[in-house]
Amino acid sequence: MPSSRPTDRVVRVLELLSAHPGGLRFSDLARAGSLSQGTCHAILGTLSAAGYVVRDPETLTYTLGPAVVALGHAASEAFGDVRGHHDELERLAHGTGLAASAAKVVDDAITVVDVAAPEGVGPPVRVGTRVPFAPPFGAIHVAWSGPRAIEAWIARAPRDTLTPTRLLAVLDDHRRTRLAVAPYTATSSDLRAALADLAIDALARDVRERTLALLSEIDELDYTSDAIADAEHLAVNTITAPVFDRDARTAFAVALHVGDPELPVARLEVFAEALRTATTTMTTAIGGREPDDDRSAVLTGGTS
Repeated sequence: MPSSRPTDRVVRVLELLSAHPGGLRFSDLARAGSLSQGTCHAILGTLSAAGYVVRDPETLTYTLGPAVVALGHAASEAFGDVRGHHDELERLAHGTGLAASAAKVVDDAITVVDVAAPEGVGPPVRVGTRVPFAPPFGAIHVAWSGPRAIEAWIARAPRDTLTPTRLLAVLDDHRRTRLAVAPYTATSSDLRAALADLAIDALARDVRERTLALLSEIDELDYTSDAIADAEHLAVNTITAPVFDRDARTAFAVALHVGDPELPVARLEVFAEALRTATTTMTTAIGGREPDDDRSAVLTGGTS
């Protein structure tokens, strides 16, 4: 999608103020945003007049204004199917001792909309973190979609090794297990952590895009149930399950952030059961329904 440089500058100012809730002085904003003083002054003047930015006359710092509260409320309403289940996400996180997140597809990215974590556990992602809606990401989001959506997702694969045959096999496995188990590698884990830090950093947009591209190149496809059944331990990054809408398609997905290079499969099954319980509760709460097929299987690939 084409971008507008003047609009980019406005977004940059808003993101900087969001990342610094204590406020920034004019000179700091101009310098951090790589803006000329004239451009920065014009942007702040327009945003101040509309109530999106306020200036403290004593400290001479700028902060986000009351109009942003209305935007935040509207955004929360727009993602009400996800944000409305924060308590369930909290229960899942505290019950497993792991950070949990909820994400949905927005345009061309999978966007984290909510995060919960037990005390003392630092979530590896933040609200607003985005990864490309392209292989190896997003299989659990597209598995119950129509043929055109699946074909479009496959066509966005960034490398030749992610062949249609491999990708369709993973989608079929997800439809049986209703679960995605993403492999853990030290490199991809470091990059994912960097993405969390870059998610709200206006100055890092170009770096973020390059990091996303690199991550999509090195991350691996989700494990299949056969691979899980044959193992005693697995390197696991996340375990993700879908929440279904009224059409039995993925409304959003909930992930447990494991980050364990040697997770016992028995422990994986415990986490998976807790996750499925939570997503089933959420599906019911939003008036969704489970897919009608009988291909759902237990984690080890047997028949349910």
